[in-house]
Amino acid sequence: MNRLLKWTLGTLLLLALAGATALALRPAPVSVETARIETDRFTVTIEEQGQTRAYQPWVVTAPLAGRLERTQYIEGDQVQAGDVLNHIRVAPENPRNEAAIRANQAAAQARETASAAALREAESTLDRYRNEARRREQLYERDMIGAEERDFYRQSVHAAEARVHSASASLDAARADAEMARALLIGIDSALDDRVPVLAPTDGTIHRVHERGERVLQAGEAIFSISDNDRLELVMDLLTRDAVRVRSGQRIQVSGWGGDGELEARVRYIEPEAFTKVSALGVEEQRVNVIAELTEANEDLGAGYRFEAAIIVSERDSVLRVPTSALFRQADQWQLFRVSEGRASLTEVQIGQRSRDHAELLDGLSAGDRVILYPSDQIRDGVRVSAD
Repeated sequence: MNRLLKWTLGTLLLLALAGATALALRPAPVSVETARIETDRFTVTIEEQGQTRAYQPWVVTAPLAGRLERTQYIEGDQVQAGDVLNHIRVAPENPRNEAAIRANQAAAQARETASAAALREAESTLDRYRNEARRREQLYERDMIGAEERDFYRQSVHAAEARVHSASASLDAARADAEMARALLIGIDSALDDRVPVLAPTDGTIHRVHERGERVLQAGEAIFSISDNDRLELVMDLLTRDAVRVRSGQRIQVSGWGGDGELEARVRYIEPEAFTKVSALGVEEQRVNVIAELTEANEDLGAGYRFEAAIIVSERDSVLRVPTSALFRQADQWQLFRVSEGRASLTEVQIGQRSRDHAELLDGLSAGDRVILYPSDQIRDGVRVSAD
């Protein structure tokens, strides 16, 4: 009896020792970071860097050939329309100067005529695009065309309006040059000895002084660049495959501009022609400029400032979403690891639209399920895990 009891106790002791050894040698659970699948607002954005620029800036040019005096203005100075920015001194009693003035007058009149013709052409194009846009709206309401074609003509109207504004500004500048040239011919004998003023064409800020010192200029050479009432526009060059999803009026969140918080902006139009740009990796890309404007003016921003933009192309409420950091591609399918009873479970999922942080979850999981973020090579199907 004692021998049987000893054998039983010894067997139990060996089994307990084997069980303890197995527990000690069992791999420890892998520590992971997890997140819960939830239903929330889902926003899809296109993110790109951009740069501010002056809206339709004025370039003040020399109205005639002569010696430009040294200017006292510097970049950043505020000016008003009609302010005398500088003077040009014409050599006295030189028949060539009179001939040059008359030639400048003829050239100014020609520029005025050409600018007027360009404005009429731009206005005609705008009327045509507006008529086309109205027709497309009617066809869209009858479900005869898609939204993409309708939006194309809407954007064409915005681009045509910008060209009309540019042509109108060019005509104003040409008229000012022609008026100045006509004024120079009044009393030509005495006028050739006078200092001809260079006037500011609009209110705004001087962005660039092209000629700071005293030197002889030819007619038409740039002297100053002045913003039009300090208005700014935002320029972002997007890949063409992203730009086709952008529409006029879409909201933009502007960050990384140097100040506190985000700024709000809206897309004005997309330029109709793309261009080729070489990326930092040496790859040729087709890009197109998207033009936007701030919803509220910001005194801290100036022309040429860099910023980060997130163009909101889609916003929806109550969308089941999953963090993009949990997703990976395997066998041409989107997959992730779901946490089930303390173990990682490889799960195939179907996703829709994606943003930087989240993706729309169409199938595979339900709200409340917990998934593993940033899965490492230690995570495999069935491995024990412990959530932080």
